[in-house]
Amino acid sequence: MANHSFRLNDLIEQYCAPEWRELMNSRNTRNTYRKGEAIFKQGEVADKMYMIEQGRIKVVASYVEGRDRIVRLAADGEVLGHRGIGTNLIYTANVIALSETEVNIIPMSLFLSVLKANNLFCYHFLLFFVDELRVLDQQARDILNMTVTQRVVKALRMNMDAFGFDERDKKRLAFTISRKEIAQIADTTYESVIRSLAELQQQGLIVLTGKQIRILKKKELLALLNG
Repeated sequence: MANHSFRLNDLIEQYCAPEWRELMNSRNTRNTYRKGEAIFKQGEVADKMYMIEQGRIKVVASYVEGRDRIVRLAADGEVLGHRGIGTNLIYTANVIALSETEVNIIPMSLFLSVLKANNLFCYHFLLFFVDELRVLDQQARDILNMTVTQRVVKALRMNMDAFGFDERDKKRLAFTISRKEIAQIADTTYESVIRSLAELQQQGLIVLTGKQIRILKKKELLALLNG
């Protein structure tokens, strides 16, 4: 399972030399994106690294023309743009704000220099990268091997892991992604998501209140992923 609360700033603080930390702080800029606004798009030149200061985003990959799949949800402190690192610096997904989102921006050239100059930082960043790729590989296998309802449950788990629960209502998701977005994670149709959520509610595992979802029996719900 990937570290859904990966914090780039923690690695920078622990494993970067002070002069590199100061340089990144001095070169950091901050920008705010509205709900629905793209932070960057698939195919664009990857010239910046982003870290969420506050907000919620979805990472959407287009594998077939006209068919998008959400491969990641992310919140405060998490890193964006790292999949653009390579011999060709190109972003491989669309990153879109789910709510008003404030991000810190570091030039990619500076970030790559930091990786080269700080071995421990590079090593731990690589571990995060590999762990995330394993999760993406598992997601691809799950689409082939899981039922639609299991895939919907997995999308709910991704929602829980990324955004948590409401502080006042411990069973209500702090932020509920849309039914369409659940379908884009589960690689199914909107109608199938509606049916699966209704079945889960009939089983007493969740409660649907408008667009919001309350998880009544988290343990039993996630047990469905095991068969």
